[in-house]
Amino acid sequence: MKRTLIATGAMLALAAPALAQTAAPTGMTLEQFQAKNGDKMFARLDTNKDGKISPDEFAAMRRQNAEVDAKADKAGKRGQRMFARFDKDKDGTLSRTEANTVMAMRFKRMDANNDGVLTLEELSAKGGGPKVGI
Repeated sequence: MKRTLIATGAMLALAAPALAQTAAPTGMTLEQFQAKNGDKMFARLDTNKDGKISPDEFAAMRRQNAEVDAKADKAGKRGQRMFARFDKDKDGTLSRTEANTVMAMRFKRMDANNDGVLTLEELSAKGGGPKVGI
């Protein structure tokens, strides 16, 4: 028993440098991104605080983002299509689960190297930026 423990300890000591080299990249995973930003985004969009995002609440957010879009008319129609795509159960509102799908899309767009982790560089990149939204 004592020899087994000593041998196991020696193996772990030898393996430690190799394990350190293969450590996961530091950054934020999708789950961490959703946990950190999901409540903030949902609270900002759910202006009447009923626990769901209505088409009007979604449209209000898209109107705010329309300044970025080249054509406001096109942006409005794009927002309606986006809302319909995100509303998986077709109940006319976005639940928190459906909003998490939006967050996952945002995460994927920001994850430049597709490693499943957002680094500080990816979070602060000009195209992705640390802003939370759709």
